[in-house]
Amino acid sequence: AEDAGAPWHPASLTKLMTAYVTFQAIAQGRITLDSIVTMTREAVDQAPARSGLAAGDTLTLKDALYVLLVKSANDMAVAVAETVDGSTDAFVTEMNATAQKLGLRRTHYNNVNGLPDDGQVTTARDLAVLAIDLRRTFPEYDPIFRTQMVTLGKVNLKASNDMLGRFEGTNGMKTGFICASGLNVVATVRRGDRELLAVILGGSSA
Repeated sequence: AEDAGAPWHPASLTKLMTAYVTFQAIAQGRITLDSIVTMTREAVDQAPARSGLAAGDTLTLKDALYVLLVKSANDMAVAVAETVDGSTDAFVTEMNATAQKLGLRRTHYNNVNGLPDDGQVTTARDLAVLAIDLRRTFPEYDPIFRTQMVTLGKVNLKASNDMLGRFEGTNGMKTGFICASGLNVVATVRRGDRELLAVILGGSSA
């Protein structure tokens, strides 16, 4: 490890926690994969990357999770958060409570998708803990993290994680980029009986 505890902006790696809180809500029976997610004006007004859906469009939570994690759609993160907790503010509160519960001591969230915010911070160590707990607690969702493309209507949305299909054994997880953070990635790779997880923050090239 190098600088594993250094603070850094997670960018779209934020969506790992967005997914975790949503999976948790499903496990608690507060919502189901068949629940309907409605795209609100707040959702569709988010900066790219976006799903391309318009305000008022609907889809199931299962489909929304695929769009959220495969396309890394910022509008979908907001729509999912509103569906789970009624508002993004309530969802962010749950994200931070979950971070504390998992022992992510240097992680704090101000939004659900990772768009620029000086108060949105994490570390490589905290992201590794989050990713490991995601895989251990919610293994039924592993297929989402290794999906390379999802079709929404007539549009094919390609995964932001270019390691999938290009680096032998890659089976997840998530990428993130904003100018302030550089290129971030959490990647899991299995070869034979061995599985490795890597976290890289602030990369300058893919």
